[in-house]
Amino acid sequence: MNKKLKLWTGIGTYALMNMGAIAPALSESATAAERLALPSAEVSTLLSQNEACVAVPVEGGGEGDGEESGEGGEGGEGGEGGEGGTSSEAVFTIRTFLPPSQHFQDRQILTDFVDELIIPNYEALTDHTGELATAIATFTDNPTEANLEVAQAAWLATRTPWEQSEAFAFGPAAFLGLDAELDDWPLNEADVIAVLESGDTLTPTYVEGLQTSQKGFHAIGYLLFGMDSEKSLTTFTDRDLAYLAAIAPVFDQTANDLLLSWTEGIQGYPAFRSEFVTAGEGSEIYPTRQAAGEEIAQGIIGILDELGNVKIGEAMAAQNPFLLESRFSQSSLADFEANLISARNAYLGDYAAAGTDGRGLSDFVAAINPALDAQIRTQLDGAMADIEAIPGPLEKTLCDRSAQPAIAAAQESVVALFDLFSQRVLPLVQQ
Repeated sequence: MNKKLKLWTGIGTYALMNMGAIAPALSESATAAERLALPSAEVSTLLSQNEACVAVPVEGGGEGDGEESGEGGEGGEGGEGGEGGTSSEAVFTIRTFLPPSQHFQDRQILTDFVDELIIPNYEALTDHTGELATAIATFTDNPTEANLEVAQAAWLATRTPWEQSEAFAFGPAAFLGLDAELDDWPLNEADVIAVLESGDTLTPTYVEGLQTSQKGFHAIGYLLFGMDSEKSLTTFTDRDLAYLAAIAPVFDQTANDLLLSWTEGIQGYPAFRSEFVTAGEGSEIYPTRQAAGEEIAQGIIGILDELGNVKIGEAMAAQNPFLLESRFSQSSLADFEANLISARNAYLGDYAAAGTDGRGLSDFVAAINPALDAQIRTQLDGAMADIEAIPGPLEKTLCDRSAQPAIAAAQESVVALFDLFSQRVLPLVQQ
């Protein structure tokens, strides 16, 4: 297919705010997902309880709905980063008016953001999804305790590069629904149980037609770990194994599609890299370099908002472990740390795990206000220390009174960073 047939139009934070989103047409034909859809009254009720504290049922499919209807991306309801701007508190912006010579115009920051961060991060993700698919295939072919442990460890390892990518869940991740395909949450396990009880033949092709909550990270996590990370080998059914065998290659392919969407282009769209790095010089999405710089800043703000106000804040306020993202594996604290690393990487412009060293927004900020740059770095370190101080697993300590001060301190530190980027950094980039 000629990759120039389609244009990246109306994608991402900047485009959604300033140009309007254009959603692809969705097929009206019946899919496996539609056949397995539960009545709304059932979907809203989780089928199990967690003994950590009194749990309140929540509705599943938290991320996929908005994206598949063209409402994803930062500022919408679907996908990682889609919760941006949800804080209800008043925001007071401190503006520093810059001369034109100091306005954001650094193309190297844009190039390095892709070449030294996004692509290496997604390459690490696909390495891990490939290893996860192999580990699951080995386990389903030969279900032993040792192979189960390897598959579970591979799932946990794959979470790290994914959660570290969430500061740049714009562009193809949002517009093509790849974010939700990989990481739709919160997951109502009833969606996964519906597939297990359907009697349908479970194949990769079948899984491709399922709704996002039935084929991403958390569907696999539920199948591998059970409700409380205590699933034993003897409890795996033939249907569990068949579902895992069918879902793993689809999951791996989706991760590879995400990488390819930036490097080569997919579904008739050109490589998104070319759109981003040519901001202001032929890009269909970003009319100025400043617009692309704003996308970076908004991505950081989006993940800090989601981490502080949603992932930590909502679960803490509701005292509800069902609102924790990786509750099946009881590894939500590791997700929190990776999300904060994602914000740091996006600010610095490099992928620390691969040892890359690019120019980032920090270089832009430091040239204007070195004290602000130093403050951001200090608060990033402080927030990480606060998250690391939370006793874990959080799925068990969320409602422990003695853990509340540590959880609250971490939440406040992340929200303070959200405020700092919203009030001090974004206005600099927008000038």
